[in-house]
Amino acid sequence: MDFTDVLIRDFNADADRRMAFICRVMMALMAVVIVLNLVGVFKIGAILYPAVLFGMAVMFIPTILYDILHINSKPARYCTLTMMVLMSGVLYAILSYHVIIMLAFPVTVSCLYCDRSSVLYTTVLSLPVMVVSHLIAFALKVVPDEPLVTLRGVLLYGVLPRAIELIAISVICLSVTNKLQRLIRNLIRNNNELYDEQQTLVNALAEMVESRSRETGHHVKRVAAYTRVLCEALGLSREESWKVSVASMLHDVGKLEVPKDILQKPARLTAGEFEQIKLHAGYGYELLKNSPGEIMQIASVIAQQHHEWYDGSGYPLGLKGDQIDRFAACVSIADVFDALVSSRCYKEPWPPEKARSEILSLAGRQFDPALTALFDRHFDDFLAVLRRYPDE
Repeated sequence: MDFTDVLIRDFNADADRRMAFICRVMMALMAVVIVLNLVGVFKIGAILYPAVLFGMAVMFIPTILYDILHINSKPARYCTLTMMVLMSGVLYAILSYHVIIMLAFPVTVSCLYCDRSSVLYTTVLSLPVMVVSHLIAFALKVVPDEPLVTLRGVLLYGVLPRAIELIAISVICLSVTNKLQRLIRNLIRNNNELYDEQQTLVNALAEMVESRSRETGHHVKRVAAYTRVLCEALGLSREESWKVSVASMLHDVGKLEVPKDILQKPARLTAGEFEQIKLHAGYGYELLKNSPGEIMQIASVIAQQHHEWYDGSGYPLGLKGDQIDRFAACVSIADVFDALVSSRCYKEPWPPEKARSEILSLAGRQFDPALTALFDRHFDDFLAVLRRYPDE
């Protein structure tokens, strides 16, 4: 399963949050500059205040976009970088060498996205802005000292050195970005390989369980698909929902420890035989609890708790309410619904609407009421899964 787009989106969203944090730190430092000027440590003059206040306003833009409005998009990032470049130009034009390091600030922070295009865009935009800022500073006579009092001096001793420095910093930023991009690609590839390996293992174990159990056909596939419907309805991400759905395929893995003659008995089980069947929840947890990987750890909890009841009368732990893992509670509904609508040697399949009514009637007793409501709301999705994986 490939979740490259999800990983990149999450990475960029995290970079957005870090950008907003860094900019808030810069706002605080600008406020310190104003205070130091007020108490006479700096002697820049009244022109400092509008320039720094403008800079603080621009620095607050990422917080508005990313933390308040939650706009995590490429246009928003380019808008932020553009405003930062313009801000650095304005500050330099008014305050000149007092804020010389600000010329490199936009290029440096663009590295947060580990994206060559962001660094190149910021560099290309910064160069002409830097030139214009020097010319404005020259026109305003911000720096009255030699050699920056002549246009030739500004170009040779102001613009040219700053351009060389900016290009040098950009080359460093591009090198760092390229290295980070390679690391991210390797991470994504390794992550996808790990998911593939875990899914292969889960599929193999699930097939072993099906081969020994009364539940044949597409039972585990349907349970996985039902579980995914409920997880997405809960608001889980596509990746998280997939993990839980794959893990749900091992909900009955403990049946590998149950005698085959009981599992395949062509009649209803006796009370003693049912007690042996109930042990499969504990067996499943013991089989999986030490397995590596997030999916296997989710599966171990599901295997142990998918027969717990909301009112506490389930097994094997007698958990109730919120004590029951919510993923296991999703699988519980999925498993029971599929058992009701499926054919067994001891019963005919129920009509889906009858199974739906039965699930709803058990809300608050066997099933979590909130999850039961989601099941009812997304019942058409359950029917689509049932049609997609019919028993042969």
